[in-house]
Amino acid sequence: MKLRNTLRVLLASAAVLWAIDASELRAQTLTDALIGAYQTSPLLESNRAALRSLDETVPQARSLRRPRVDATAGVRAITDVTEFPLDDLYSAALSASLLLYDNGATAAAIESARLGVASGRASLIGVEQDVLFNAVQAFMDVIQAIEFVRIARNDVRVLTEQVDATRNRFEVGEVTRTDVSQTEARLAASRGRLVNALGNLDFARSSYLAAVGTLPSDLSPPPPIPELPADLAAAEQLAVQLNPALISARFAERAALADFDRARAATGVSVQATSSFEYLGQYSLAPQGNDRFELNLGLGASLPLYTGGLNSSLIRQAQQVLDQRRFQVQDAARTVIELVNNSWTSLEIAQALIVANREQVVAAQIAFEGVSEEARLGARSTLDVLDADQERLTAEAEVVRAQRDEYVAAYAVLRSMGLLTVEHLDLGIDTYDPQNYFAAIQSAPVGGYDTSAVERIRARWEQP
Repeated sequence: MKLRNTLRVLLASAAVLWAIDASELRAQTLTDALIGAYQTSPLLESNRAALRSLDETVPQARSLRRPRVDATAGVRAITDVTEFPLDDLYSAALSASLLLYDNGATAAAIESARLGVASGRASLIGVEQDVLFNAVQAFMDVIQAIEFVRIARNDVRVLTEQVDATRNRFEVGEVTRTDVSQTEARLAASRGRLVNALGNLDFARSSYLAAVGTLPSDLSPPPPIPELPADLAAAEQLAVQLNPALISARFAERAALADFDRARAATGVSVQATSSFEYLGQYSLAPQGNDRFELNLGLGASLPLYTGGLNSSLIRQAQQVLDQRRFQVQDAARTVIELVNNSWTSLEIAQALIVANREQVVAAQIAFEGVSEEARLGARSTLDVLDADQERLTAEAEVVRAQRDEYVAAYAVLRSMGLLTVEHLDLGIDTYDPQNYFAAIQSAPVGGYDTSAVERIRARWEQP
């Protein structure tokens, strides 16, 4: 009975450990890598914070339309040098002002800020695509490096057997010392390639860690290549509509147009209403009871007649920025078309190479087996066998390389079209919604900042 209870405890413990480690034992998929990259990328968090900072420009621009209220207080001492005593004057005031009209300058500022936020959101999508693409590239680089290590190890094994066989044939006088040396040289070179392949695997693992946030353990084979447009023309059409870099450039151009309108509006009339409620008090050695309250209401207008050339310079500057944004849109459009064409061409090249290299692998394997048999019959030299083996090895490596290039090129096509996103890839995770922060600050709430976080950063930098 005691033994039975002990077995039950051991089985229960094993079940618990299996449940805890199940996620670690499961092979990592490409989806896991993409999710890890999206959820842990410092680059994404940095750009999200930058976009939230950009969001604040909208309530800042809108604040120009809202009342401004200030409280002031002061004290001063005055004296008449001919008739002393010293008098103290006290004042406290509550003042308010409201912009009634500014020739459209505030409206243009709000529009510029709003369009700037839209441009920033498109740029954030571009960063998200870069992060996901880097994860795909890192995933495939690790798989490629693992395959290269497998091929190199297999080659070392084959050449080791050949060295043993050549030495045996040398002992019975079938081959010369030169044949043995040639085989041993190829084995040494193969071991060097294995060391290089292992080093490249370490490099690929480090790149994976940087892209995904964790080291790769057991990677599953990649899923099928995602669905792509039927032809290059369809891919270009989607890219012109959806590429985030081009969308961002278009919004930036519209924001520059609003900035130009704002610069021109600054040359017009502005009207402002003001009010103040003020307390004035006096204290002296001979009190005179001059304390009083004042209520002031005012309406003022201003028109800049001469600013030393400032307003004209601002208008010219805004026009040049607008020209800059216009050309940037054109450049972005050309770049997008180039990216689509390059990635599509890379995909087609990789697919063609896969077919050709697979045929080469089959032919090289047949040739290697034939040359090996002929060498045993004395019709071929040892060098012929080694060359045939090298051709077979090269063909296998090229298939692996072409398969990696095909996969990466397919995702590059998605990125160029603006479709390398969490939603389009259907990763099944919650995504960052920039609208949440934007909506929360539009009413210009008081506070909303975390000083403790600032102090933690300050303390880290102030440590001795």
